[in-house]
Amino acid sequence: MKKCQTLVVILIGFASLSFAETNALIEVQFFKTWVIKGELNFGNLAIKNTGEEPVLLAQDPFHFEEGQLLTRSLPRDPYEDSMKEKEYQRMIRGGDKLFSLLSGESYVYEGRKFYLTRRSDFAEKMRFTVSVYLGNGVWLDSEPQTVYGVVPDSKEHLTTITDVNGKYNLVAVTYKNERWLYKTMTDRLSRNAEEIYFPVCPLNTTNKIRVEPYDNKEQFRIWDGDKFMIFHMTKSVLTEGPDENNVLGKWTRERKQRAEADNAEVRRKKAEAQTQ
Repeated sequence: MKKCQTLVVILIGFASLSFAETNALIEVQFFKTWVIKGELNFGNLAIKNTGEEPVLLAQDPFHFEEGQLLTRSLPRDPYEDSMKEKEYQRMIRGGDKLFSLLSGESYVYEGRKFYLTRRSDFAEKMRFTVSVYLGNGVWLDSEPQTVYGVVPDSKEHLTTITDVNGKYNLVAVTYKNERWLYKTMTDRLSRNAEEIYFPVCPLNTTNKIRVEPYDNKEQFRIWDGDKFMIFHMTKSVLTEGPDENNVLGKWTRERKQRAEADNAEVRRKKAEAQTQ
């Protein structure tokens, strides 16, 4: 496999918003700049509180995604914004735990893949912000992000898997000098039975890809040449694999370590200031 730098394209965006002394920076991480029709592109983000007041965030990444995280297309959709308030209030009423991200500290969610683009807006060029909702109409927005809708050079069917939730395909999609593994399924709500593409990870552009059952019906071993990954079908994430394939896990691990080191330094300086 080629080195990771040739397979991964990084987009980093920062946001700054002032409201009741609330400021934050949102660092957005994607792993490629292109998407195909029907794709739900994924990434992760780091949030840094640069204000004086705590920022309340959901502890659980699932609740964070449901109640606070939103990819907002440009121009804004007022209806979409109003719907997020309902989702946020539902999260609060459900008793989901929140934590305070203190001034100067950063946080990175792990254990979940965040889908950060909207397939309903598929076009040659798609612009949006990755936003965090704090309730009462207060948003933290990244700088505008851009991905490009493309027609892939090839699609290679690898295997079909059927479980209680339906039928899924694993396919390898190639575009220019990149090759990616996708899980696909039919959108039953679509009039035209459109396929939804969930990107999983980059693949070597030349290796033969093999898929075999592993552990149980939800996990599969995927061979990329002589290296293998463990893929959890329901969660659509790799639970094991080399860093050149598991780009989400690698970035999350390294970014979390940096956040923890930075937070320790922030706390040290605060404690030192209090003793003076």
